[in-house]
Amino acid sequence: MRLSGFPRLLLIALFGILVFNQNAYCQTVKESQVNERLAREFYYRKEYDKARDLYKDLYDTYNQINYFTAYADCLILTGDYQTAEKALKAFLKKNPGNWKSQVDLSYVYSQQGENDKADKQLNRIIKDTPANKGSIKEVANLLRARNFNDEAIALYDKGAKDQKINYSFSIEKAYAYNAILDFDNATDCYLQYLKENPEQYEMVKNRLRVMMMYDLNGNVNDIIRVALLRRTQEEPENEEFASLLMWFSLQMQDYDLALMQLKALDKRGKGNYENDILYIARIASDNRQYDIAKDAYGYVLQKGDEGVFYVDATVGLLNTEYTEAVARGNHDGEFYEKLSRRIDEALQKIGMTNATLSLIAVQARVMAFELNRFDDATALLNQALTMNMAPLHQAELKLELADIYLFTDEVWEATLLYSQIEKAMKNEPIAHEARFKNAQLRYFIGEFEWANASLDILKSATSKLVANDAMTLSLTISDNLEYDTIALRRLAKADFYMYQRKYVLANQMLDSVAAYNPNEVSLPAVFYRKAKIAVDEGELELADSLYKRVYEGYADSNIADQALIDDAQLLEYQLNRKEEAMECYSRLFDYYTASVYVAQARKSYRRLRDEIK
Repeated sequence: MRLSGFPRLLLIALFGILVFNQNAYCQTVKESQVNERLAREFYYRKEYDKARDLYKDLYDTYNQINYFTAYADCLILTGDYQTAEKALKAFLKKNPGNWKSQVDLSYVYSQQGENDKADKQLNRIIKDTPANKGSIKEVANLLRARNFNDEAIALYDKGAKDQKINYSFSIEKAYAYNAILDFDNATDCYLQYLKENPEQYEMVKNRLRVMMMYDLNGNVNDIIRVALLRRTQEEPENEEFASLLMWFSLQMQDYDLALMQLKALDKRGKGNYENDILYIARIASDNRQYDIAKDAYGYVLQKGDEGVFYVDATVGLLNTEYTEAVARGNHDGEFYEKLSRRIDEALQKIGMTNATLSLIAVQARVMAFELNRFDDATALLNQALTMNMAPLHQAELKLELADIYLFTDEVWEATLLYSQIEKAMKNEPIAHEARFKNAQLRYFIGEFEWANASLDILKSATSKLVANDAMTLSLTISDNLEYDTIALRRLAKADFYMYQRKYVLANQMLDSVAAYNPNEVSLPAVFYRKAKIAVDEGELELADSLYKRVYEGYADSNIADQALIDDAQLLEYQLNRKEEAMECYSRLFDYYTASVYVAQARKSYRRLRDEIK
């Protein structure tokens, strides 16, 4: 009985020992997890001295590499470089292949001013890094993390020369060059990467866009432009480089270069770029670069009238010629007679369709406002309105017709059409425009309360320009009502005469305001209107001086910002005094920060700055 019971007691004892050891092990694991979590918490809270001590205890206890690297990081972050150096050297004797610690030791040397030691250590790292893609990327990333970007680049170059690796490290080098603000080499590396990986076009474009965003003095833009031009010349068949240069040109608003690239791509016959060329034409016209727009439309037209985009190009070219003439204040009857005949020929050839509605509107404007052929203009618009078209297109033509009626003193016909558009289109932008024109009409005929009630609604219109025009007219009415109702009636009459281009009568009315009703509200209004008349009559120097009287003499008036933007555009586009235009743009966004024209002024200022450079 005693002998047989011995093994049983032994088993019970052994089981007890195992349970004890297991509990002890679990307790130890639990304790390490708590300490690790606490160390990590201290580290994230930047309490590195507390994290350091915990990580050291963890490393001493468990001898895990991750605990040592965290400990070394804490020593470096607390500036205890001597202890860090000693610890790193001791660790590396046991773990020479730990690249993070190798790089950290280099960093510690550099932070202590021991540059020779740092360089020697870095050179050793570059020499000893295994010759494979993964190791080179790993070590280079560690170098870059400690801001050793030059050494990372050297390591990438070493790897790129190794034919066994067969990898250029172009994108990795681009990032490193970017970090040290070496944008020349960064751009070259991005383009080399694109050449090797054409499918990464969007990624490369986005990286260049980021570089351009942080370009404070224009140097980066110049670097990218030169690099793209060189690449497209060296490799004219590379469509990615050509497309990238076109995209870059659009970002810089260099539409001439963009068009040149598109023409080159189109002539190679590897794709149809006519639609892109028409896009350049439209955007160039919108930015008043009319010669480029006409060149683009002409390029499409020269392909013949059987082309898919022949109608778009025809309509676009004629519209652009009209827009340019209006922008330049051209009222030469002979020019408009020729333009009207060409539009007639185009409409006869193409027909009156939805595609030519904008051309019909231009023809009506030319007939009415430039050639005094009012009956022909209204007949053309009424004929077009019988066509089957979208409600928006119908509203646009009705708006043109209403403007002509107002021009010819048929006030009630005009107000009826404006009201129809507003009711039919409700909250669409064109409805807001029609409401504004109706309010302006009421202002013209002296119904100021009716006009103001309508303008109050428009101040919150979605279109900023309509809202701004509504605010300006509302202030004109309310401010002048406070001073002098007679002055307001004279201003309104002068505005109506200006709308109808009866400039002699308008000037007489404005002179009467200046003579009999002068005050700080009426006088800037008089000078601004006289400037607009001077522009229309080609007296550009007079217009410039009158605009200046507004924003220099009455800087607090509600039209000072408008006078500034108008004078800036006059100086830029018609007087070709671009530096003075820049001063106006700068003055606008510096002193009238709430103006609706600020964004436009900033954009124009930057464009002129780049041109003048």
